[in-house]
Amino acid sequence: MGKNILEDKSYLDVTYSFKTHPKGPYPNRLACHLIKNYYGKPGKILDIGCGRGDYLEVFRELGFEVSGIDISPSVESMSVKYDVRRIDLEKDDFPYSPETFDFIFSKSVVEHMRNPFALMEKSFSGLKKDGIAVIMTPSWEHNYWGPFYIDHTHVTPFTRTSLSEAMIIAGYKDVKVIYFHQLPFVWEYPFLKPLVKMLSIMPFSYRPFKQDSKWPEGFNKLIRFSKEVMLLGVGYKK
Repeated sequence: MGKNILEDKSYLDVTYSFKTHPKGPYPNRLACHLIKNYYGKPGKILDIGCGRGDYLEVFRELGFEVSGIDISPSVESMSVKYDVRRIDLEKDDFPYSPETFDFIFSKSVVEHMRNPFALMEKSFSGLKKDGIAVIMTPSWEHNYWGPFYIDHTHVTPFTRTSLSEAMIIAGYKDVKVIYFHQLPFVWEYPFLKPLVKMLSIMPFSYRPFKQDSKWPEGFNKLIRFSKEVMLLGVGYKK
């Protein structure tokens, strides 16, 4: 078998370049939302699939002690600034002692894994008692028609049921999986969800699914993230 493309530095450089994905306020707003609704307070957090470090940066600014793991060699360049380890969760041992972290955060990672249970099991082991994990992944129900494969390295889709069951099997308690729109105004004003639902069924094209779409960036994001719904799974180690 050939090398896993996720282990090639060019994957992050191309797919998540700062040119196509410039830094913006979203990571901070999501982190604040997770603190308010799930984590409750700062603590020691592990970002599984930390990529270029956007969430390591914002969680540290919000008072967390941060660590990160990723399969990409690009993370090694961040080791001066952060506690990051380059590992393949499907093959390598977990690089931290059991019960090290208060919180686990993983966004848009588990769908890249052919054995996603490795993430569930090892993240559970790494949590302290009473620790909390948040695992986010595209909702197959909302992305099966095409957007799931915008990234060609996606191999394992999840539904609310399958994500919940995987977390429960790994040992998590009080697991709850919700549909999650990556539109911060919806978090603040839930009564606007019906409008987002209406927009999601409109036959609008958008980037990057249709590269020739000409919408202004703000409206393009509104269309995209009304259609490309995520799953947000939260579980507790009790």
